[in-house]
Amino acid sequence: MADKDGKTEKPSPKKLKDTRKKGEIAKSPDLTSAVTFVVFLMAATFLGTYILKQGYLYLKIYLSAGFAVDGLENNLGNIGMKSIVFILIMAGPFLAIGFVAAFLASMLQTGFLFSTEPLKMSFKKINPISGFKNMFSKKTLFTLLKNLAKLGLVFGMAYSTIKKSVVLLVNAGNIGTQKLFFLLMELVKDLGIQLGILLLVLGIADYIYQVYDYRKNLKMSKQDLKDEYKESEGDPQMKGKRKQFHRQLTSGMLSDVDTATAVITNPTHLAIAIRYDKATDEVPMIVAKGADHQAAKIRERAKEANVPIIENKPVARAMYKSIEVGQPIPVDMYQAIAEILALVYQMEEMNKHKI
Repeated sequence: MADKDGKTEKPSPKKLKDTRKKGEIAKSPDLTSAVTFVVFLMAATFLGTYILKQGYLYLKIYLSAGFAVDGLENNLGNIGMKSIVFILIMAGPFLAIGFVAAFLASMLQTGFLFSTEPLKMSFKKINPISGFKNMFSKKTLFTLLKNLAKLGLVFGMAYSTIKKSVVLLVNAGNIGTQKLFFLLMELVKDLGIQLGILLLVLGIADYIYQVYDYRKNLKMSKQDLKDEYKESEGDPQMKGKRKQFHRQLTSGMLSDVDTATAVITNPTHLAIAIRYDKATDEVPMIVAKGADHQAAKIRERAKEANVPIIENKPVARAMYKSIEVGQPIPVDMYQAIAEILALVYQMEEMNKHKI
């Protein structure tokens, strides 16, 4: 379908990132369930002794005391509370282990992900027409067939394991009640291990498919990539216009350097050209300024136009930060600029008297 729609390109990192922010990511519930089942089975194996001890303690103390005929009615509440406590004691470790296992299995697939996007109300979520279409979509049909196949494999494996043990179970009456319990526990353990391996294999296969399907649905056309680039980097035509405008502005500033009275430098990082013509300017004006490469161009232009270059780091920094091109010198800098202009006039006078 992606090829037919012209979407043949891999999803861009930006699209993957934006989709992840929405909470949409490749994830296999089957793999999470499989990992939880295997961890739960391992916990049951290691906690078997704990279960037997707690069960025996409950049967010996609580039930024997609770089912005394005398005062049974008055003890029903106490028996119920003790039963609840017993169930929590028995099931608590398994519930905690199951929760941690499910959390870690999910984290391994998706990493840490928190998004409120799936919680937002959307008409599509409650639209009965969309819901009806989803019920009979190819994806729903595939999920149904996949679950039926998985259920068939599980039942097939369970049937095969039990069938192999039928003869042993039929003759189990001859080995005694105590050994029968351990025999059944061993049978359940073997079946659990086989089912755990099967579910893990199916879960890994499903996760690989989910990643493939996820990336296939996010494929982009070449036009999509171009549009995304325009949004993130800007329209190439607009970028060209901005560059052209910048060149025009730069060339305009450089031509104004010819009219400058002096260029104040940092000495290499900054350059600010000021003009003060008593006939036209009431106060000194900034006609050009630049940093780094632009500052070098201003200095070159000043040398070509025989404009004096004065090094004054504090003044250059202050003027570059606070004054824009075309603005007059602020009052608080009059004294510093007057000293620089006086130095320029002295240099001009000395040049006049040179032979």
